[in-house]
Amino acid sequence: MKILYRRWVKLLCVFVLVLTPAVNETFAAPIKSAPAGESVQNADGELFIDVGRAGTRKFKMAIPMFGMDPGTAVTDADRDFASTKLTDIFSFMGSFDFVPAGSFIAKGNIAAKPVQFDEWSPLQVEGLILGKFVPSSSIGKFTLEMRFFDIKRRKQIHGVRYSDFEAADLDRALRRFADKCIEKMTGEKGIFATKIAFAGTRKPGEPRQIFLANLDGSGLRQITNNGSINMSPSWSPDGAKLTYTSFRDGKADIFVYNMLTQKTSKLTAGFGNNSGANWHPDGRKIAFSGSHSGLTSIFTVNSLDGSERKSFISGSGLEVEPAYSPDGSKVAFVSGRFGNPHLFIRDLRADADTRITFAGWYNSSPSWRRDGRKLAFAGYDRDIDRYDIFIVNPDGRQMERLTLDQGDNEKPTWSPDGRFIIFQSNRVPRGRGKGNNYKLYVMNRDGSNTRVLSIPLHEVVMPSWSPFLDNID
Repeated sequence: MKILYRRWVKLLCVFVLVLTPAVNETFAAPIKSAPAGESVQNADGELFIDVGRAGTRKFKMAIPMFGMDPGTAVTDADRDFASTKLTDIFSFMGSFDFVPAGSFIAKGNIAAKPVQFDEWSPLQVEGLILGKFVPSSSIGKFTLEMRFFDIKRRKQIHGVRYSDFEAADLDRALRRFADKCIEKMTGEKGIFATKIAFAGTRKPGEPRQIFLANLDGSGLRQITNNGSINMSPSWSPDGAKLTYTSFRDGKADIFVYNMLTQKTSKLTAGFGNNSGANWHPDGRKIAFSGSHSGLTSIFTVNSLDGSERKSFISGSGLEVEPAYSPDGSKVAFVSGRFGNPHLFIRDLRADADTRITFAGWYNSSPSWRRDGRKLAFAGYDRDIDRYDIFIVNPDGRQMERLTLDQGDNEKPTWSPDGRFIIFQSNRVPRGRGKGNNYKLYVMNRDGSNTRVLSIPLHEVVMPSWSPFLDNID
């Protein structure tokens, strides 16, 4: 039988999983919520939209070709990239409907002229973005201006000007601008400047390495290149560091990569095999799965230097995959103490464990939503031989199935705004079968609007979504 934990144990080559029979309670079919989705006004009168839910009416947006004043040190390719890329960035949300350029009433260099609200109202445009490149006093540089308008209310919602700018910084500027527009419309920070970390391979048969990328798969950056197996990346709360598991020294240990210095340090050593690190919200310690005296338990260490190794959660069965709640008061983890692996919650204040999953054969990979009110996880449904993504309250209530009949779906990770979930899947496009390679997919928080992330690698697994990155790129 193919199960998640056999693959995990085989990969680590160290942890032995001994399971006793358990009752196989079945999972329910997906439950899709579809609340009303009309645009409304928020408290301060700005336009408000809801994203990440099925049934939400799409916001009608227009993004004309960026303008360019004479003498600007920008190529036509850069100008084309700016307007096209900005459209692609907003498209990720699944909440916008873009008016095609051929429908525009205004013609010519639209973005270089003052906005004419009456030209957009007949097209039922709600939001208009005008961008323009203008000359800079510095040789080889330019100034970029972008403005976001609420057409119905005939006012500018957001505007920004980047001076002495270079083309290499264009992608970053577009993402920052889009994030601010989303914040103006929703009251929540945008996620376009966040990143995802994951394990992947460039060619078949290669050992997995750790990579970073933007949400659309662009900006691919390889973190490890050691010829050994690397897996399970996890972001620090401030986004400045990344832990991962590597076999580069012959056994599984946890390493820390510093985003600012681009240096790597070893966090665990000398105590068997160690894997699956998760950061405490205060950033001071890390919980992980470790082997000791023939058992697999959960330990903690100081995140700075790996000191103060302490036994955290242990028992007679498998104890793995710790995940701190956003407020640090609880830890979700996977335990085989009663037979097949299921999800448990340890209340750190009461020092008590509560089992929260009973349905299914194997449950794993708990991931907390930012508000601490939901956990996403992967569950194996033996009746259909599939892993699927579920969400559940921390008390075990209101379990919902988000995927069904499309390959194996595992390793969920929430977006920092709680609106989306990224996961790995070996689904076959437009089919119900399983493929050989895993790719990353993103879906809305209710399981709707699922789409593949275009990451130029042979295989991509084990995603970890960064926190909001205000100062890290």
